[in-house]
Amino acid sequence: MVKTLVLVRHGAPEAAAASGADLDRRLTASGARALRTAYPRTFALLGDDAQVEVWSSPAVRALETADVVAASTGAQDIEVHQSLYAQDMAAFLVELEASDALVVAAVGHAPFVDNLATRLLGQCPSFGKGTAVAIDLPDGASGRGVLRWCVAGPEVASWEELASVERAVALAASDLSAHSEAFLAKPEDAEGLRQFRMGLRRVRSLLQFLAPWQTKKQNRRSEHVLKELQVASARLRALDILSECVDGLVESGELGENSLLPMACAKERALECASLITDMRKRHAAKGLGKLARDLAHLSWKSKVAERGLTSEDFRARFDEQFNEVDEDLFGLDLRDGDAVYVARRDAKEMHYVAERLGEVLGADRAQMSEYLDEIQMELGALSDARSNKQLAEECAKSPRFRGVRADLGVVARDQAEVVSAITSGLERREADARPVSGDAPEGEEG
Repeated sequence: MVKTLVLVRHGAPEAAAASGADLDRRLTASGARALRTAYPRTFALLGDDAQVEVWSSPAVRALETADVVAASTGAQDIEVHQSLYAQDMAAFLVELEASDALVVAAVGHAPFVDNLATRLLGQCPSFGKGTAVAIDLPDGASGRGVLRWCVAGPEVASWEELASVERAVALAASDLSAHSEAFLAKPEDAEGLRQFRMGLRRVRSLLQFLAPWQTKKQNRRSEHVLKELQVASARLRALDILSECVDGLVESGELGENSLLPMACAKERALECASLITDMRKRHAAKGLGKLARDLAHLSWKSKVAERGLTSEDFRARFDEQFNEVDEDLFGLDLRDGDAVYVARRDAKEMHYVAERLGEVLGADRAQMSEYLDEIQMELGALSDARSNKQLAEECAKSPRFRGVRADLGVVARDQAEVVSAITSGLERREADARPVSGDAPEGEEG
């Protein structure tokens, strides 16, 4: 005779199945995850020696819930009972009376679980999705039961936010792997390199944002791979930016039409590109990034996150904290300090990628900051690129490979120094115009 019945309502299901059939509706990924986290503690209330028999409705969402119940109780099998889906109380009670199990955990649906609990207890606990109610049956299924315990279904929202972030990281890592393969297939394409480096920065930005919650081992392992490739490809990208500058100066007439500098830059790029490709193939970079994408498809969270999940408020608080740090660094930024400008641009770019990719959990207001941050990093980027062009032109002028075009490199260096000065002055004037004039009274007050 069954001594204890645990009534379980299935976890959070999808709104509709692909087949359109109600029986085929599955648990959402977040719903299943919430059950896997909560049920071991819930069913531990039955005691270590409880011999549990798990029954389930034939609906997929109930069977998936029953799988978690079985895993949490050590049950080996799941019995399918049509009465649980048909919501046939009389048939179910007959089956319960005929069972030799001491404890039955029955996974069903509303309003069946509500009605049966009312029949056995005289009142009905609140049966939200995933709720489990244990009822002792001293007189069997035909008598009045005694409430042993009731555990509300687990909160799903925090897992939904976490799942959204996991999807964003997995997609960014997958895109990076594709950009890597495209670049290796056509390394002469400057745009392919740019997309590859953007992919590296995007994944690094997301992982840096998630670092407080992600396990250190996975985060550091990923960061090591990404940073190595970003550093290794930096000079090639700098040469592409310099080449664009040189082409522009030829078009504007600052450099003569017969200048050999574009060809010298192209040869230098070819040498640097060959070196990078050799290095990437030696490191098996494409396979490494493919492995990284597979690894990041399953983010490894710290134990507290794995137990509780994360809410949108957690992500928003982290974003606001980092945004405020970036904003403080930008206020009063010394535009004549190349290193400071580089760091400010990098940080703004990272926040841009985070706002762009995690807008679903950050909310519309913070997602819109992506455009603002992108504008900032582009302005600072123009300044950083001009400085880089000047420095690289001066560096190349010292190389024997540029012996015949040193005069043209001097033209480039001087032009880019003027660009740096113009951008710096313009940004400083704009910042000064935005400051309140000393002695001015705030709007609405008399001076």
